[in-house]
Amino acid sequence: MPPDEDGGDGGGGGGGGAMSRMRELLGPGGPIAARHPAFEERECQIAMAEAVDRAFHDRARLFVEAGTGTGKTFAYLLPALLHADLPDQRVVISTWTRNLQEQLVERDLPMLRQILGVPLEAALVQGRENYVCRRRADLALRRTDLLFEQASSSRELKKLVEWAATSPRGTRSSLDFEPRGEAWAAVRAERGNCLGARSPFFEPCAWQEAKRRVKDAGVLVVNHALLLADLKLKRAGGAVLPPYAYLIVDEAHHLEEIAAEHLGGRVSRAGLLAELKRAQQALGGAAEEGRSAADHALLRARGATMELFEAAGRVAGLRSLAPLAAEAMLPRSLPEALRELRDRLVRHSERESDESVSADLVARANSLFDHAEHVAQALAGSSDERVAYVERSEESGDVALCAAPIEPGPILAKELFAPLHSVVMTSATLAVAAPPDRFSWLARGSGIADARKLILASPFDYRRQVRLIIDPLPEPTQPEAWLDAMIERLPGHLERSRGRAFVLFTSKKTMETVADGVRAALDRAGIALLVQGRGLPRSRMLEEFRIAQPAALFGLASFWEGVDVPGSELSHVILTRLPFPMPDHPLERARAERATRRGQDPFMTLSLPKAVLRFKQGFGRLIRRKDDFGVVTVLDARIIQRRYGRSFLDSLPDCPKFVLRDGEEIALDQEERPW
Repeated sequence: MPPDEDGGDGGGGGGGGAMSRMRELLGPGGPIAARHPAFEERECQIAMAEAVDRAFHDRARLFVEAGTGTGKTFAYLLPALLHADLPDQRVVISTWTRNLQEQLVERDLPMLRQILGVPLEAALVQGRENYVCRRRADLALRRTDLLFEQASSSRELKKLVEWAATSPRGTRSSLDFEPRGEAWAAVRAERGNCLGARSPFFEPCAWQEAKRRVKDAGVLVVNHALLLADLKLKRAGGAVLPPYAYLIVDEAHHLEEIAAEHLGGRVSRAGLLAELKRAQQALGGAAEEGRSAADHALLRARGATMELFEAAGRVAGLRSLAPLAAEAMLPRSLPEALRELRDRLVRHSERESDESVSADLVARANSLFDHAEHVAQALAGSSDERVAYVERSEESGDVALCAAPIEPGPILAKELFAPLHSVVMTSATLAVAAPPDRFSWLARGSGIADARKLILASPFDYRRQVRLIIDPLPEPTQPEAWLDAMIERLPGHLERSRGRAFVLFTSKKTMETVADGVRAALDRAGIALLVQGRGLPRSRMLEEFRIAQPAALFGLASFWEGVDVPGSELSHVILTRLPFPMPDHPLERARAERATRRGQDPFMTLSLPKAVLRFKQGFGRLIRRKDDFGVVTVLDARIIQRRYGRSFLDSLPDCPKFVLRDGEEIALDQEERPW
């Protein structure tokens, strides 16, 4: 299927031989097909590989929407491996999901390196806090009575120490159990708490070994959070990643929000109290001399923490999110109290003879200083460039102070992308605006104004494989009628497909209400019901879904994308409503106000593109390979009753579309629509 180029991908001199090389590698007579007899030539994959290779060669920026089944990972890995070089021509590949990172590092990259004969290594880069520090684990074991109040945490610590002594990877993800937060916090590697070659565990240290692998690797695989953490450290004169020249951002539609999160700050009451407790524990293991001043500073910081967050909770009231103005009547003493405690800890560390204890005190001091800076940002309130707000957890009641840049795009463009030779941003869902500039949403969010653009349709035959059914329930703007109708109609939809369905929601409260309302009907029909957040992690839910057929899985945001269930176990996806972002989130509101001041319609330029992207992701859960078949049902009448509904329908692949009227399926093109 030929590519749909939006604005062209720019061409570029000198890339002709390299382009034929991509076709040679990915074609039916190429080395990949020889290694895998089932490998199929895909013109869309070759087109993407050639475009990425040209962008690398020409030092250009490139946006690529690669529909499901394109084979985009091979299409960018091949150019990455051929262009990567040490010491400073590395390629960094950033993804959103851990599953994709592991697939790249453990399966795809080793195979392609072997086929190409590329000597450069590839490495997965994780944050330092994902690794165990055996020196800290040994220190914690000697101070268990100071660290933990619960015996269960002490038992977990002993298991962690035993595991650390033999684990070849030393990463939290390689554990065969999920440790409590306080147990892992006592043993994890930390910035500022490393003795380097002076540590008795330096040679077998998992973090040091990981750093050596990264230094020797030409291709580095990271997640978006680490990519932004590296940028944030570079702004302060540090770094996580070694020098690199090329960046590929897969699942790029998430980058703007993760950038807003990491380039701002968030401090929760529970998190800060836990950090203060760790500071108290560090002091408890230190020398007694001169400790009273630090203890006094600790008490002051704890009191200021309780005072501030109680006041912030009153600002939030019953709301889960509340904006913070600069003149908000909140206590202002916490940042200074945290800085004073930080200074006391540093001074105490300088008098400490035990180097491990001294390093622990310095680490606590550094962490408290970071917390002080984040609190100060939030207390400064919102401005033209930043929004500050209070966040209250509906589940735990915990309160957090947050600050985030309204538009991280200019920061990304100047500080992350500008120093690099080439940047490629790709995903199965990136193009959402109307032609001619279908990538305008991505250009705004990334700050990249001069990208080449390429849209590659999926090679799947959606006209044969999928049917779209619209069941026009009362609009969600009438919540009671919409919920009642959904509870009444949903069991029938699930019975017709004999379960085998994902039912995707945008609200946990709505999901749980509907689940409780349909449970009896599904029990009578023999359909197992799995509800996210009720005891099983996502991976276990997927396993149960495959085993417990007929089954219906009710899921939230993490099931709208990044989840693959190929085959007949999933033949029905139900989208309960159009997934618009929360309009009352202070960050969304600030962006809307800025768009209005610029003469733009915030709904059309901000809310609608995000909703269309998520809608396309939900639709994409159904068809994952060429022999998949099924139905996507939409329970939101706005898709045919509002003019903007056309944006959702036009974003989908060409497939038969029907509307349910009195139990009959009427072809959508026979319906009267508002456009």
